[in-house]
Amino acid sequence: MRWWKRLVPGAAFAFYLLIALEAIIMITPFTVYFYAVYAPVLARLEAHPWTAWLTAFFLPHITYTGEPVLTALAWLGPILLTLGLAIFLVCAGQVYSAKLLRRGVVSGGFYRVIRHPQYLGLGVAGLGLLLYWPRFLILLLYLSMLFVYSLLARHEEERMEARFGEAYRRYRDGTWMFLPGEPGGRLLSWLVGPTRRRGWALAAGYVLVLALATGAAFGLRAYSLSRIPMLRYSDTLTVVSLSPAGGAAMERLFARVVGNPEVRTLLAKFHGQQEHPLVAYIVPTAYGMQHLIADLGEHEAHHSKDGQAGVGAVVRHLGEMYALAPLRQLRDGARSPEKRVIFTEALTPAGAGVPASRALDAGVLRFPLFFAELDGEVVSMAMETPRRHAWGTIPVPAF
Repeated sequence: MRWWKRLVPGAAFAFYLLIALEAIIMITPFTVYFYAVYAPVLARLEAHPWTAWLTAFFLPHITYTGEPVLTALAWLGPILLTLGLAIFLVCAGQVYSAKLLRRGVVSGGFYRVIRHPQYLGLGVAGLGLLLYWPRFLILLLYLSMLFVYSLLARHEEERMEARFGEAYRRYRDGTWMFLPGEPGGRLLSWLVGPTRRRGWALAAGYVLVLALATGAAFGLRAYSLSRIPMLRYSDTLTVVSLSPAGGAAMERLFARVVGNPEVRTLLAKFHGQQEHPLVAYIVPTAYGMQHLIADLGEHEAHHSKDGQAGVGAVVRHLGEMYALAPLRQLRDGARSPEKRVIFTEALTPAGAGVPASRALDAGVLRFPLFFAELDGEVVSMAMETPRRHAWGTIPVPAF
């Protein structure tokens, strides 16, 4: 039982780490193995209207709006991840050095103020990961992980009190459990009120926290959508700019695209009869994450733009992802004359069309159809794409 109690916290965070680092794992050699397990889970969730929203994103992930709040949340991701891992590693060093040197209970450093700083570090790192890859599913897993840590911490305190008695009680009474002021404990007490059935109270609190967090996440999603440059070109065609370049310039750019004969032919082929809503994404050609929208490998291979291979390239790409290079690419790409417009079809999990007003809703899926290249004032080419993105058919961000 003791080894199990030690294993669970690390295993819970490792599981969460694997899920929440989906964006980074996708550019490593382990992608095939990762999605062999993870993709079927996401596909099963998105196949049903009641669960499809779990695979959606509640914050911008492939767009950059320039809006201060959303930009700050994006930058908080790497900051919190770094801070949380640093806290965890420092405290782990304290604990294991004390065991090796037989110094007894650790009560210095972070432990002077907080009884469980390692769990705190993992929680902070998990929040950073959530901001990196903000699916609703990741949010619910993150909150579940925090509840697991809380239960394990309470169990550890019972064992420590049984072993050290009054000495540990004095230490416990003079420190905070996770955060100064115990906001989590106060919130839970306020939500469930006084009760003798602690197990039922914790279960009710857990469900209530999930519900409140999900509601808040839907609010963030609505706020994000309201800040993204968007154009209702027609009753069945919505245009989204991934970089902060909207307004009249966005209208002129898209008018040039749909005025091209090749684009009109493709629109007639895919859109003329079915009249399913389309979502067209305007992206800077240099944007590194557009492969989340469509598989452009055939086009780039034809133009000798294959990605670099090897360990060095993977490490460099990981560093760019960690430093939010895609965000800067979108920011700088707003002024670039080289654009790509990717046309996607918006459907329900059952394959039915939806009103244009719902084309970006959580639970609505988007499948790539074709794209057009724009160099300044000229549409240089238009080309069909596979009905998938570069990593298969897993759910992708709407914005």
